[in-house]
Amino acid sequence: MDNRLKQAVETYLARQARDEHPDGAFDAKGRWYPSEEEHRPCCDHIRPPSRRWPYSLLLHCRTITHIANLYGVDVAELRKAVRQARPPRKARRKGGDHYYKLVAVTPDGRFVSIYDGETEYRLGETLVQRVRRGHGGGYYVYPTAQQARNADFPASARMINAPKALLRMRAKGQYTRYDNGKMAFSQVTPLEVVEVI
Repeated sequence: MDNRLKQAVETYLARQARDEHPDGAFDAKGRWYPSEEEHRPCCDHIRPPSRRWPYSLLLHCRTITHIANLYGVDVAELRKAVRQARPPRKARRKGGDHYYKLVAVTPDGRFVSIYDGETEYRLGETLVQRVRRGHGGGYYVYPTAQQARNADFPASARMINAPKALLRMRAKGQYTRYDNGKMAFSQVTPLEVVEVI
């Protein structure tokens, strides 16, 4: 493996595990900005940090896209190398077990349910809940990133106006499928931050 690609893999995994943090600093108002060494052109397309979204660039600098740019490697090659570097998993069920979920980002950088504002999604930690039809239980995900981006939430959702992040999820166990493509699984594990929206 190319040395730059190897470093990119190590950096990505470390940042996802919060063992390593992007190089940057907070300003007097608590907004985080990358250092000159950390900044890449991809950062220019991210929502500028503000009082409501102080961590927009911090979250972006943990994504696989940013780290690929940071080390000058192809994002598809990096994604493949990361998959190979992770411990082997049990065989996936037919159709795969990776899905996507849109979540809210709290002021302290946690990922929580847009609907209830309480259910927390921590990278690498599995949540378990019995699936019940009629939206009575389970954790909701979508088969594609675009479906998750376009997910509808009621106006009463507690975090409807919060900054959002798209997570790639591993989902398994019992499940039910709804007409709009949404699925509810009994077990979900957040794997990575795909993008900050």
